[in-house]
Amino acid sequence: MNLAQRLPNGFQTRQAGNITVAALPEYLDHLASADISSLPTAGRGRGTLRRLALPNGTSLLIRRYRRGGVFRAVNKEKYFSPYRPLDEIRICREAAARGVPVARAVGAIVEARPPFWLCSLATEEIKDVIDLGEYALWLPAAPTREIMAEKREIIEAVGKAVRKMHDAGLYHADLQVKNIMVRRSTTGVEVFFVDLDKSVIKDQISLKSRVRNLRRLNRSMMKMRLDPPPIDDDDRRRFLKAYRSGDTMLGEDLSALLRSCRRHAALHSLSWRVFK
Repeated sequence: MNLAQRLPNGFQTRQAGNITVAALPEYLDHLASADISSLPTAGRGRGTLRRLALPNGTSLLIRRYRRGGVFRAVNKEKYFSPYRPLDEIRICREAAARGVPVARAVGAIVEARPPFWLCSLATEEIKDVIDLGEYALWLPAAPTREIMAEKREIIEAVGKAVRKMHDAGLYHADLQVKNIMVRRSTTGVEVFFVDLDKSVIKDQISLKSRVRNLRRLNRSMMKMRLDPPPIDDDDRRRFLKAYRSGDTMLGEDLSALLRSCRRHAALHSLSWRVFK
């Protein structure tokens, strides 16, 4: 292994035994000296996210890479390559340079377990955010007029943010409700994207890839199986109109795309029952 050949600009490394840390200089000491396994969890995702509080009052979130799908039963977190977090750091940096609101990736931790590797990524914590999954769980069954207005505002903001992400050339490999963060600011609703593992930066995202990403996002909301559903077809139509931003990229009539999203989610629901 030679991490130095794959290091992003400005990163430094430190090795202790079978653990190597690569990070920006201001975070290297903190990450190298931290006992990651003893850090408190941040309460998001599959229990793989831990929070490292820093002396200046800020925090880092450290995410251990873990497999999803059927393979997690036989190999939950071991990889043949140590470069996965470095690849994600590169994607995060390029996405940010293109104006996509993403968490700032500042470090990688890899541990040798021959012939495998355990890999983790450190990002700066974005303060005062909530992911869309948590927001959906919070929504009351009978929302007030104010809550309905806020929900519409959030849906439109997310639709515009996803469109901006696609227009910038970022295809999010896991675009789902837990990886979209929102917060209220003086200028309105701010949207951030996290967990860019296996995502791709291109010059242009095709219409087919865009629709695939939108279906995945819709599927993740339906997978929560909330009753009553926090998002209905009116909300989906509002999201798609905000994403379309006045052009006809998704077609004049959104009904066909809505039906396609429902069929797509229904098909995947079969696998949820099998592998839940």
